Amino acid sequence: MISKRKILNSTLAALLAFGLAACDEGSGILDPQSGPAGTELDLAVDDDFTDALLADAEAALSAVEDVASIGTSGPSLAAEPNPDLVDEARALLEQARQKFVEARRAWRHGDTELAAQLAMEGRLLIAEALVLVFGEEAYADLLQRVNNVIVWLEEGVDAEVSELLDRIRGLRDEAEAIRAEDPTSEDNLIRATERLILALQIAHRERTQQRQQEMAQHARHSIFMASVGINLADNIIGVDRSDRQAYLLRHAIHLRNEAFRLYEAGRFRVAFALARESVNLSLVAVLLEPTTDVSKVAWMEEVSNNAIAAAEQAIVGLPSDHFLVRVLERAKELQARALAVADERPRLAIEVLWHSSLVAWAVVLTVSPDAAVP
Repeated sequence: MISKRKILNSTLAALLAFGLAACDEGSGILDPQSGPAGTELDLAVDDDFTDALLADAEAALSAVEDVASIGTSGPSLAAEPNPDLVDEARALLEQARQKFVEARRAWRHGDTELAAQLAMEGRLLIAEALVLVFGEEAYADLLQRVNNVIVWLEEGVDAEVSELLDRIRGLRDEAEAIRAEDPTSEDNLIRATERLILALQIAHRERTQQRQQEMAQHARHSIFMASVGINLADNIIGVDRSDRQAYLLRHAIHLRNEAFRLYEAGRFRVAFALARESVNLSLVAVLLEPTTDVSKVAWMEEVSNNAIAAAEQAIVGLPSDHFLVRVLERAKELQARALAVADERPRLAIEVLWHSSLVAWAVVLTVSPDAAVP
């Protein structure tokens, strides 16, 4: 028997596919060669990026089941997770995986409307799985992660301003509008969550497109960034962390570990994407710390100063055009930009300083993997 939710997901996806097909021919939505950054549908059926979405969701579920403490002892989000809900959520993820396979098949056969419909059905299933286990927190955490991505792209943290930044912003706004329609509706919560999932998928695409020539190096460096981010977040939130902070760190650890596994398997794009989302999650945990933004800025300024000083020592002797030298110069630029706006926009400064610090500490680890870092 087909559930009402499955019918709803199929209907929503069909409406999206119709909307994509109705776009004017110059919009490039369905043409994978239409723009330098690629298109939504092209990335929606790319197995690296759909695998990244599924791995992220699986890490979230694993973090619920993982009751072991991280670093210093702290409470866990779910000491006794409901196995029925987690198992049901994993079944939804498996259905999503099959939808993405079918979407790729339709794409290869030139049926772009069906591919769009199936890809959205896959994202809706991921959203349903997350909402099933986490409820409104699934949406809230994704919204903060998307907002972090928007800030990083606006400030040039990852590279030049993303050509799809407006689309990422638009998806964030769509999600908030859907939630505002009826904040009590679970269907609206799932639809809004799906919009945020797509926004993160686009961000994965943009980051890897900007780094194609040195993807393996960027993936390895980002895994080091993820490790430092987890350690720094663990230190700042301490023993008195909230359940949600403890869960976010477990999620970040699972993503970092999966990123390393995929890096070892040579899947650098998806490894890079997962490592960067681990960095994002550890920042979300820090932002939840009940201290003022001014205090966080002061702490992050000290962290970034120490990180940059250590990185400068680590790269002594490297040629000026070396990958790590260029990466560190970018970290310094980001620190200067963050400190320039710290008084007026402390939250922005925190988010950019966080990234600058992790970039610099990761330079140290790339040169000396056994180096002592926070």
